[in-house]
Amino acid sequence: MTFATIGVALPALKDVPVPLVIVTSSTPGAGKTGVAAAVARHYAYQGKAVRLMRLAGAEGERASDDAAYFGSLSFAPGSAATVTAAGDVKDPGGDAVTVVEANVESLAALPAAAIVLVARDEPPKQLPAGVTPKAVVVTDAAGKPAAAAIGDAAVVVLGEDRKLGGFSVGEVRTALNAEVLVPGDGSETTCDYLVVAPISSDAGQPYFRRFQTKAVVVRFDKTDQHLAAMKADPECLILTGGRRPSDYLFDAATANGVPVLLSQTDTENTVIALEGIFDRTRFQGDRKLDRMSDLLEASPLFGSLGL
Repeated sequence: MTFATIGVALPALKDVPVPLVIVTSSTPGAGKTGVAAAVARHYAYQGKAVRLMRLAGAEGERASDDAAYFGSLSFAPGSAATVTAAGDVKDPGGDAVTVVEANVESLAALPAAAIVLVARDEPPKQLPAGVTPKAVVVTDAAGKPAAAAIGDAAVVVLGEDRKLGGFSVGEVRTALNAEVLVPGDGSETTCDYLVVAPISSDAGQPYFRRFQTKAVVVRFDKTDQHLAAMKADPECLILTGGRRPSDYLFDAATANGVPVLLSQTDTENTVIALEGIFDRTRFQGDRKLDRMSDLLEASPLFGSLGL
């Protein structure tokens, strides 16, 4: 496979490990936020002082959300919770490591660094001019890419992964403009499955238990299904039909700390509104970070960075 180059010219990169890692991609949504967070956690767990930065870019609100997420991570204290200007990115010196998430267009303004290029589905057929990545991470790969390496860069392949694609309760609430009937225990965990309740409560509980970390969609007046779902430990209950359910559900949900959302549309249109939520979800939460970290720790990525 031949890799041509396009785009911006960069300063010559050092050929030795540096304590600055830039995680970049040519396209939004490739997975650079998750890769950056996992890279930072890897070095923090090695005892290094780590900071995460998110440069401003074309994503706008997405970049601000990423920065806020970085600022919340306990293993990277001092990370900015707002987007950072390229001029504020410097070699941290000593044994510290700075990990920067940036768009390809921002790279020309940044210092020399170890670059991790993130692509979705397959390795890029064209590399930005002057970019010599230490590693290329391919996310949501349907099959193994043809090349095991691009130049001197290792290619890390991450297949489609249900945990990494999980959606949050907050994303469901936004997608449906749903009313919060029960806030739950406040832990914004992610859901790997969207499960529509069956017709009968007899089949309900065994059916629900087939799915881990799930959000259950069920009509507001199906109290038997509500209680069957609650016994199967859902992460979230999504009621449809726009009307208040039985008080039995409020008692059970409150006791178990399970969020209950109310959609104003029927079940069919609620599910239609949630189509594509797996593709729109953002990287967030401990479950996604744990999974991304596990996958990258088992890959050649950190050996390629050599820090």
